[in-house]
Amino acid sequence: MLKGKGQLKFEDKWVHMRPIVLKLLKQEAVSQAEWHDLFYDVHLVCLWDEKGPAKLRDHLHEDIVQFIKQAQSRVLAQREEEALLKAYIAEWRKFFTQCNYLPTPFRQLESSLQGKTTSASSSMQGSNNKPNSSDECIVRKLMLDSWNESIFSDIKHRLQESAMKLVHAERNGEAFDSQLVIGVRESYVNLCSNPDDRLEIYRENFEAAYIQSTEMFYKLKSSQYLAENGVQAYMKYADAKLKEEESRAQRYLE
Repeated sequence: MLKGKGQLKFEDKWVHMRPIVLKLLKQEAVSQAEWHDLFYDVHLVCLWDEKGPAKLRDHLHEDIVQFIKQAQSRVLAQREEEALLKAYIAEWRKFFTQCNYLPTPFRQLESSLQGKTTSASSSMQGSNNKPNSSDECIVRKLMLDSWNESIFSDIKHRLQESAMKLVHAERNGEAFDSQLVIGVRESYVNLCSNPDDRLEIYRENFEAAYIQSTEMFYKLKSSQYLAENGVQAYMKYADAKLKEEESRAQRYLE
């Protein structure tokens, strides 16, 4: 039988819930029984411990931040620019995947913090390891904001500079892996948790850096080409570069 309200404590259940949460964060295998147990324990904590929802949110936040710090250490261990980009993109893509899965067992937490209630069976219905489709849920926002406030805020300037150097190299005819620039852009696009402006972080950071680097490149190159080749050749050069930049923008801009 269930304990009376106030008798079941968050701490009684968190010791069983936390290992499953950590498995999900690390993308380790979770059994169907563990998956369902997590749903049920979240439901019990939120309904039978008055302070349960707030405690659950805070402990979840602590584990998410700790996981992100570990990812940050792995990224910052890379000294070369391309290695840094590859490491960041790999860590971000794994984390973003879990932003779609981890919130699913915490639907009751969402409801409790918003003053609603749902049954355990309805929370689990159709949830057999399927991602949560809500982009505005509390746990997903918690995950994205935690990433933004820690690793992203610390290294976003290095990411932008490294990505823009690769674009600069491409403009000079050098070969490189364009997926590195695309991967960085994707993280900027998907990171924003503001439902009213999904491109806010991308626009204020990546797009702004891209436009600035483009202006700087052609301010130097155009005047140099004009001085060396004359107006007629410059017009052909400008037309070719406009088409080239249109194609590049389709690859790298949102």
